[in-house]
Formats: sequence, C-alpha cells, structure tokens
Amino acid sequence: MRIGIVTQPLEMNYGGILQNWALQQALRRLGHDPVTIDAYERYSLPHYLYSCMQAVIYSIRHGKKLDLPRRYRGSLRKPMTGEFIEQHITKTHVMWDYQRSVVKRYRLDAMVVGSDQVWRARYNWGHIEDMYLRFVEGLPLRRVAYAASFGVDNWEYNPEQTKACARLAQQMDAISVREPSGVDLCREHLGVEAISVLDPTMLLQAEDYAALVDTAPDDQDNYLAVYCLDITPAKKDFFEGLARDRGLEVRYFSAGWYAEVTVPQWLAMLSRATMVVTDSFHGTVFSILFGKEFYTLCNPQRGNTRISGLLEQLGLGQRLISDTEPTEPADSSIDWADAHARLDHRRRESLAFLENALK
Repeated sequence: MRIGIVTQPLEMNYGGILQNWALQQALRRLGHDPVTIDAYERYSLPHYLYSCMQAVIYSIRHGKKLDLPRRYRGSLRKPMTGEFIEQHITKTHVMWDYQRSVVKRYRLDAMVVGSDQVWRARYNWGHIEDMYLRFVEGLPLRRVAYAASFGVDNWEYNPEQTKACARLAQQMDAISVREPSGVDLCREHLGVEAISVLDPTMLLQAEDYAALVDTAPDDQDNYLAVYCLDITPAKKDFFEGLARDRGLEVRYFSAGWYAEVTVPQWLAMLSRATMVVTDSFHGTVFSILFGKEFYTLCNPQRGNTRISGLLEQLGLGQRLISDTEPTEPADSSIDWADAHARLDHRRRESLAFLENALK
C-alpha cells in the first residue's frame, strides 16, 4: 500500500528524525510504500530573526562556529539535520497545514499516525485534531495509529479537543500507543482500545543504524557522552564524577538550536561512547540499542512517563535516576541478555501489530 505518515515536523530533533526514518524502513520491509507528510507551522520573519539571534549569542558565549537556522520556505530546518532529512526520508511537498488533497496527489491507500508525541496537546496546539486524521475524514483510507504518544500520563486536552479527538479516534481501524499509560488514556478519554508497542526506532537493529554512520572521528577515545537537553550544576557534578571514577573524558552534545553534529555523527557519538548519560527519550533508546552502560536523568518538564514506561518493560528501571540530586545506585550492573531478550519479544509483537493493522 501507499502509506502517508503523520508525525511531528522534521526539524532539529535527532530522535524525531530517526523515528520517522525507522518507521519508513519498517513499512518498506513489510512491502509498503511510505511517504511522510512534510507539514510545518509557518514561522514568521520576526520568529526567524529571533532564532538567528539565539544562535549568534550561543556561538559567542561558547566559542562555537556560527550555524544559522535556514528559513526553508518559511519553516526552520538547520543544515546540520536537514541534509539527512533530504537524503534519507521520503517526503511530500512542504505544506503549512494538513491538506485533504495530499491523498489524491500521492495516491494514498492508508494513513499512519506516529510516532513521537503526536498526541500531546501542548505540542500540537491548534491542530491536535489533524493528528487524529481530521483532514482526511470521510475518505476511503485505512487509518492506523502506530506508537502514538501523549508524552505524559495525565490528560491535557480541553473538553472540546477531547470530544473531537474521541470521535476521530473511534473511526480508526487500529490504535497503538508508545507508553503503557497511553492505553488507559485512550480507554478513559477517547473511548477506544489500544495496545502498547515500541517506538519505531526500536523496530530496527543496531546494525541498521551503524550503516548510517559514514565517519567515526575519535572512535578510539574513551569518553562519557552527555546528551542532556537541560543541564544544571548538580547534573554537571554527577557527569564529571562518573567520568573521573572511570577514567573517561566528558563530551557534551546538545540538540535543537544548539546542535553541533549531523544525524550520522550523533549516532556515532552514542555508538562509540564508553558510557552515556542522558535525559532524552531517544538518547535512552539508542543507549539500549547499542548496549551502552547508561543512566537516564528524570525530566519531568518534558515527560518522564515515556522513559519510565520503556525502562520498566525492559527490566531497566534502575537506570532512571533523580535529576535534582543524581547519584549512582549501589547496583549499577545491567543484565543485557535479559534486556535484549525482552526487547526482541516486544519487537516481534510491535511488528505483528503493524503488519496486521495494514492488512
């Protein structure tokens, strides 16, 4: 089938980009032909200039090379991540809202919503209903949600959003969510049954991502990779203490406006690290896929549920530690045989859902 994918805008989020690439790969292996709806929020010129100012201030403060965001037909996509998107992800033309005409133009037979926080209201304000396929309502399409995420375990929708999204969810042919807590949210607020599946990135193997890494600078160095979106003095003390105890160098990596590596370099950073500390969901995912010693710091503002839900499923709950006073737990061992056996089982279940949902 020719399948349209609805996901968050592909901009400067490494995990968001790779989950879309992985979902396309999984669908192709099932015999389908996917294309991602390349939809954006239109950024105004003042918004763009403000973003450029942020980039200039950051480069001056940290002595980094200036890398301005590109105003790509009104959207923001940095060359740092844009090159991978253009080369590796099949997309529609750029559009500023979800348009019904995309079905005819790309001869779509089905729509798949997912993954990432596509069902989180605060990240889709003003168009959350389109993440439930409002824009193709009434058309003869297969409708599937794959690993759709609310991001949190509490209900953020207002009454009007709840009513509209419940009606649209009840028209879907199959629904899966990324976090176990999302199953309850679907039942209680949308009136639909759902199952929990893996994030698309975990449908693939580590070898699939290694094939994307074309260069490996400093791959022989022993280092602690720190991929944290929100760093505090307490967290920094924790990073440096871990590195000192293990004789490692600390290397910091960031995302969004402050990203300094390409997508392949980001994968290399994680795959070649001796150890990883992160507060990111996808930083955690790739630490597991690459079999790295890791710790994940709680990140309540961005949503802990999506991380704790994954770690508990894989028997790795002890790897999630406090963000305010981070300390290494007494038992720091990882049973990788057990974790990867659980992952393989969940991968088979998730792929079976996706295959059956699109029959």
